[in-house]
Amino acid sequence: MKQNGIPDAILLDFGGVLVDVLYRPAGLREIALEVRDLLRRSGANSIGPDRIERDVRSAWKAYADWKNAEGRRPHPREITHREFWEEFVAADWPERARAVVTERASALCEHLDLATKDRPAKLDAVETLAALARQRIPMALVSNALCGAGSRALVRAHGFDSYLSVQIYSDEAGIRKPNPDIFRIAADALAADISRCWYVGDTIDRDVLGARRAGVGKVLLMPSSLTGLGNDAVVQPDVLVKTPSELLALLPHRPVSP
Repeated sequence: MKQNGIPDAILLDFGGVLVDVLYRPAGLREIALEVRDLLRRSGANSIGPDRIERDVRSAWKAYADWKNAEGRRPHPREITHREFWEEFVAADWPERARAVVTERASALCEHLDLATKDRPAKLDAVETLAALARQRIPMALVSNALCGAGSRALVRAHGFDSYLSVQIYSDEAGIRKPNPDIFRIAADALAADISRCWYVGDTIDRDVLGARRAGVGKVLLMPSSLTGLGNDAVVQPDVLVKTPSELLALLPHRPVSP
């Protein structure tokens, strides 16, 4: 830690920590309709809209199951955009239709990420980031994401980006929490010693377990609707916090330059 107990850097999850996550079941139908229109424009409309929606929904569930299974590995990887559309959604589609969605896999994953959930900023998130920045504490996001581009767009929209020196997303890194390397990538990017960093997440099996594996100095849990719903993991955080601003109370008071 820096002098007076200030961490070298603070690593933060995105969903459940800086934003709330409100799932939108209708988003899967929106994506299915987008795919239907894409196939029509490409002359590959040999699949009916009901079949497209069924396969999109089945793929979304399969991806959720895959994430839970991969989370049991010591060094889990992340699925690629191409894998999701070519193998999870369109494995049994005609070759031309499968090729069309595979070519557009990254854009479709970004749209899927944005369509399936609303992520309003927590009320005190921006103010907390600003206060931490005034303490000259470097900050990074470390987030599992099917498509980090969607999260990056929200980070900009919420005004978080000017306070975050680094954003690490699992699809871009190729690995996902609880893989300890994703935390180390963020700390290295900030030129910070991981043992003198804090990490704030909202899940036990991905955030707390991964941070422990990585050797993070202090692990904080901010409970959300996802806390406790993943794989069983016998690991505990150092501190529970309810809101982003509660982080500030954990820092020793010191004069801050304007």
